[in-house]
Amino acid sequence: MSIEEAPGFDPIDILYQDDDLLVADKPPALLVHRSRESSDRVFLLQLLRDQVERYLYPVQRLDRAASGAIAFALSSEMARELQASLTSPAALKEYLVLVRGSAASSGEIDRPLTGANGKKKDALTRFEKIGEVYRSSLLRVRIFTGRRHQIRRHLAGLGHQIIGDTTYGKGKINRFLREEHGLPRMFLHCARLGFEHPGGGERVEVRAPLAEDLRAFLLNLPGCPSQLLEEA
Repeated sequence: MSIEEAPGFDPIDILYQDDDLLVADKPPALLVHRSRESSDRVFLLQLLRDQVERYLYPVQRLDRAASGAIAFALSSEMARELQASLTSPAALKEYLVLVRGSAASSGEIDRPLTGANGKKKDALTRFEKIGEVYRSSLLRVRIFTGRRHQIRRHLAGLGHQIIGDTTYGKGKINRFLREEHGLPRMFLHCARLGFEHPGGGERVEVRAPLAEDLRAFLLNLPGCPSQLLEEA
């Protein structure tokens, strides 16, 4: 199914592309690729493949409800090298998230997370607060490991569940914000992605502007300061 045949999806914004790799701005409500647990017929991978007319290899995860920058390789060899580059200490993976409550001005969460196999793996997350609005905090979050639902689980462990998170979040708060203020989905957006290009060594850094549905929701919250969006 091409993007023209996929109702509700416009052409995907390409943030960076060369002969080896591509970074796209993932819209919400799309799975990155086919999953056994899902009956979806449309995926980001196939839409991008048809759009750029190249076969793509996924090297990252981004939750269905999340949006923002995500990288793909254009060959199996580059996929291995790009994955190594994205998991190196020099990689930058930065997210904008809105969480419940008044978070600290900054913090570090160094707590292992249990994987699907039952084994614990190291997980490191750091955050800084951009500002507060309506009993919530807008955070800039950086992850240094790539565990499943790392940001969601780490912040929930602090009692700062991500607004709109239906797995680790607070259902009562989410329902209120949906009904009264138009919360569209989980407030999780990959805003910056940076890494050493595995094909040439130069630094690649891209920014994905905060998705319009999340921006509109913030502006709809009572007392939202204008500088909050300027700093995001």
